[in-house]
Amino acid sequence: MAPSLSPLDMQRLAYIRFLYEEGADYARRPHPLSCTAVLTLHDAVENFLGLATDHHGTNPDPKIQFMQYWSELKTKAQIDLPGKGTMTGLNAARVSLKHHGTFASDQTIQGAVRDVLRFFTTATPIVFGVDFDNIDMVDLVTQPEVLQLLRDAQTHADIRDYSMAAAGLSMALDALLRHYVGHNTSTRWKPFAFGSTLSWTDAPRLDGRESPRNGRLAKLSEIAEATQEAMRAISLGIDYPSLIRFKVIVPSVHGYAIGNPRYTEANCHRLLTEEDYSWARHFVIESALRASRADGIEQLRQGQQEAAGNPTEAPPVRPWAGPAQPSGAA
Repeated sequence: MAPSLSPLDMQRLAYIRFLYEEGADYARRPHPLSCTAVLTLHDAVENFLGLATDHHGTNPDPKIQFMQYWSELKTKAQIDLPGKGTMTGLNAARVSLKHHGTFASDQTIQGAVRDVLRFFTTATPIVFGVDFDNIDMVDLVTQPEVLQLLRDAQTHADIRDYSMAAAGLSMALDALLRHYVGHNTSTRWKPFAFGSTLSWTDAPRLDGRESPRNGRLAKLSEIAEATQEAMRAISLGIDYPSLIRFKVIVPSVHGYAIGNPRYTEANCHRLLTEEDYSWARHFVIESALRASRADGIEQLRQGQQEAAGNPTEAPPVRPWAGPAQPSGAA
């Protein structure tokens, strides 16, 4: 019987599943960009194997080679790990690409995605006593409101209401962007806001009257709103083409002064599939992880303010002195 999983173990498994999803996403890109899938899938499997030895306490040689994990787990933990043959092929493709610059074929890449999924599906219950499908990457998300909305959306996906689940994902992404545009900061400095938030209520006016819908000011306002939204996403590391795909898939959820947020359920939303939902959910989680790189900026800013305190005198102004003279120079 496998030892119980600690919270850190579950987080590491979630990261492994994230790497697999990343690899599967790379595999859908045009060749040779799709070859990156080989490296990412290999990383996912290698992380899995490392976690397996840690979890079962086999204490392997720090210089253990990729294909030696099977005998390591068999000898020291009596685990017959499956998939050695197919993972040998994955390892060979990775060596060819990384060390010899040989691109994997589309057939090899698509086969690697299938083989790695089959390996994880079979090996995870054997090694860890849980199903691979039950590993939830949501445990990696650090933004509280985004995390809660992702969990709420999943409850609707569990009963196959993918339209409502997708609406929850739409709100989760909106919450993610709000998290970094200044609503949660204690200073006036809002590096990811790119100005005050624009909306359709900020209709341009000229001489106290509404400008024509197709007038120059109206067009400039529309451009500014779209540009602001794009810059906020791109500055946080969110993939913009994927963001557009996400917006095509999920419904737009609007807030109202009275009542809960709501959305118009078009026929395309009623026809959403589990695959549509899974892709959109992965995109939100990936975006949240990418954006979390900015988490330390506000803390850094607050630390600077605390260090400055409340000085009674203005700080000195120093002119630029050019290159420094060596110590002891005349």
